[in-house]
Amino acid sequence: MNRLISHNGHFAEKDGKIVLLRGVNLSGSSKLPYKPDGNTALDQTQSFQDHRNVSFVGRPFPLEEADVHFSRMKKWGINLLRLLTPWEAVEHSGPGIYDEEYIEYIGRIVEMADKYGMYVFLDPHQDVWSRFTGGDGAPGWTLEATGMDVIKIPQGDFAVLQHVQGERYKQMSWPLNYAKYPTATMFTLFFGGNVYAPRKMIGDESIQDYLQSHYIAAMCKLAVRVSKLKNVIGFDSLNEPSAGWIGVKNLKEYYWPAGGVTNASSPFHEMRMSEGLPVKVPRKFIIGYYKIPLGSVLMNPRGIRLWKKGQNCVWREHGVWDYDPNGAPMLLKPDYFSHKNNSNINFFDDFMSPFLHKFKVEIQKVQKQFFIFLESDPNKLELEWKETPKKGYSGVVNATHWYDGMLLFSKRYIPWLGFHSFSTKAIIGKKKIEAMYLDCIAGIQYMAKEKMHNAPTVIGETGIPMDLEKKLGYRTNDYSKHDITLNRIYQALEKTFVNVTLWNYTSDNTHKYGDNWNGEDLSIYSRDTDPSYDPDGGRGVRAFSRPYPKWTMGYPINLSFDMNKSLFKFTFESLPEKKPGCAIYIPPIHYGKGFDVVLSSGRYEYREKEYLLIYHGDTDTKIHGITITPKSESKAVASS
Repeated sequence: MNRLISHNGHFAEKDGKIVLLRGVNLSGSSKLPYKPDGNTALDQTQSFQDHRNVSFVGRPFPLEEADVHFSRMKKWGINLLRLLTPWEAVEHSGPGIYDEEYIEYIGRIVEMADKYGMYVFLDPHQDVWSRFTGGDGAPGWTLEATGMDVIKIPQGDFAVLQHVQGERYKQMSWPLNYAKYPTATMFTLFFGGNVYAPRKMIGDESIQDYLQSHYIAAMCKLAVRVSKLKNVIGFDSLNEPSAGWIGVKNLKEYYWPAGGVTNASSPFHEMRMSEGLPVKVPRKFIIGYYKIPLGSVLMNPRGIRLWKKGQNCVWREHGVWDYDPNGAPMLLKPDYFSHKNNSNINFFDDFMSPFLHKFKVEIQKVQKQFFIFLESDPNKLELEWKETPKKGYSGVVNATHWYDGMLLFSKRYIPWLGFHSFSTKAIIGKKKIEAMYLDCIAGIQYMAKEKMHNAPTVIGETGIPMDLEKKLGYRTNDYSKHDITLNRIYQALEKTFVNVTLWNYTSDNTHKYGDNWNGEDLSIYSRDTDPSYDPDGGRGVRAFSRPYPKWTMGYPINLSFDMNKSLFKFTFESLPEKKPGCAIYIPPIHYGKGFDVVLSSGRYEYREKEYLLIYHGDTDTKIHGITITPKSESKAVASS
């Protein structure tokens, strides 16, 4: 495979071919250790106590299973992998101690992906900071470096943990941890420690520099291993980063726009709880920024103290709050995190952007041709890259995520109701929902064009819960609603020519445990899929396994696919002094009995083993059109 470059908002090869990438995240369970099993529904007491002695080798799957999974993904048309490589997987044993076996394992996975024609970018994945705070990502020792005791987190109300709550754990409740003390504090220190916690030092290094330098060094270790592999496009910067408490205007108020019934503990509540104080907090029903009071609840009733012996709340140490002469806690600086050097702060400009530049510089020292896939708050169109491109090459990609939030959190298919991700307005009407999908994805793409020097766009995550309607598909073997919802996403992608990595492919997904992480179940593959629906274990295959031009020697104009009719149309314009052509993926699920092709000019050939139709256009034709339909009668497909 050839290294990719960027060209006019697209990925391209050096000879001028425009490359379209249709991919998947690999994998949901890669967030967790392979040994011992990190499944969040299982008891993780031992894993928390001995968090340095774990192994992620075997995530996303053991090497001996790789051919089976890669063959399946190739058959489905996947040519891009967002390969999850959490920080903990690389550096779990301690600061500067790298898991060389894991690094080599990932290198082998990437090499095998190359044999199946798949590009890869590595994703140092995180959610709500770490496994120990209800998500995944950072090693346990990062929390210990601040003085927190990892063992105490499950004992108090410091995180929403599935293995602690068991059947009481509510679906999609893990994002609540962004407002909890350990997660919010770690992100605040990671991005803003130099400003907001200048006295917090690790040796002679500030806590911010300590955390960022270790994170970047760990990813550079991986970068060295894969630096010579041409199918590696680059590295994601940091999955869905959080500002922590940076920007919070009033520490007395609950600020997180959570959904449903919530214990609305403010940052000041959380700070007091961290020092072992039981706290009565409001209980509210929250939808977006609307809040309905439902009384109160006592949190941390056992008075568990989060800190190691001799350690205190880092924010008390910096004068944000303290105890009065009678021992009562008092908030001294309610707006502490809303200013920087006495000026109003902008999180992206003041904190996120400097980190992204630092990450980019260090990774590209290892391999200058690696792209950096940039992310920030997925609910905001705030990405910007001000660095002037060198010879037209900025070296960055817009990797913003997008989900239908209504569908994701409710796990219900309501075709006429939704919320616009960026305007937060309610959308009513099926056609308006479809228009909203297109508006969101086009808005993400426009951000790259206007603020990132027309960098390529990859929707780094999108997808649907496969356990829709209380696992209706599993009970009835009917995945028609899944097809419909996924199809709406891909239609918007086709109209914009945006690249995508679907969330996700989990090799050990089951109907009981889903993706093995916090009750999520979005994998396009499951071990438990009824073979009568799909012998390859797929879910929603009719929607995501669809024809598309893998490469085009020319400039794409229009791309569309009618899933119900299996009708594919593609037009493109010739490039000057280039022989026009393209390679179109032919999905077996739609054209297993053959297909008919109508060309505006030229000829085609079909490479059955590669699932590719190769079009050779006439050089005297400017606009080229290709239409593909299923063959009306079952007969062998003949090359032209």
